[in-house]
Amino acid sequence: MASQANQDTLPVIQYPLYGDSERIIIHQQDDVMILHERLSQEATPTRLYQPAQASFLFLLTGEVHVQSQQHAVNIKAQQGVWFPINQTSVLTLLTPSASLCVIRFNKMKANSILPDTLQKVSSGAVDSQIEKKQVQVWPLWETKETRISIEKYPAKYSEAIYYQKNAMHYILPLQGQAYLANKQAAASLCSEWGQVIPAKRASAVLNPNEEVVILLSLVISKKAQLKGRVIVLNRPNSLS
Repeated sequence: MASQANQDTLPVIQYPLYGDSERIIIHQQDDVMILHERLSQEATPTRLYQPAQASFLFLLTGEVHVQSQQHAVNIKAQQGVWFPINQTSVLTLLTPSASLCVIRFNKMKANSILPDTLQKVSSGAVDSQIEKKQVQVWPLWETKETRISIEKYPAKYSEAIYYQKNAMHYILPLQGQAYLANKQAAASLCSEWGQVIPAKRASAVLNPNEEVVILLSLVISKKAQLKGRVIVLNRPNSLS
């Protein structure tokens, strides 16, 4: 039976799988679905995936083996893989437990841009970019409408409040604790499920700690092309 967590900023729906394995739906709209799976090797040693739409798996913890009809790869934490569409892929846990994030793009024109076999992506396979205020970004995947990246924020980081005009933004902490500020309230801690920021909602990422913060970032536009940020002329509110 599904249960919905009580969170003001990000309701999640949790479904049991087998034993203590579970699926958590983070976000579900007509263009994109984001879900997490927490898997136990004892209860769920393997999982089958046969997506009809473009689907990206990003491993959060543990290690898994993914086998498709034509290819096989091992995936470690903070690595990802695109599933081939309309093919069965078998995921096998190589560690006692694993947690993963699956992003399904319901409207992506996948056949023209995605590989027809498993393709692993990671920060070690792409060149990083240094953006404003020393934020280090590894672009894992980028099209005119979609960008998936790993972002590292330095200690004591703050930025101006901004919004995406036509794009939804999802951030998920991979290391450290990130805070989100907005115009109306004090900054709040980003949850373990991450945070969905709708288009036109102003926010800012803060890292008040002495350690770096690493985030998985997804930006997906409903328009034909991603636009830049629109800066709001207000400083982020302080932490509560």
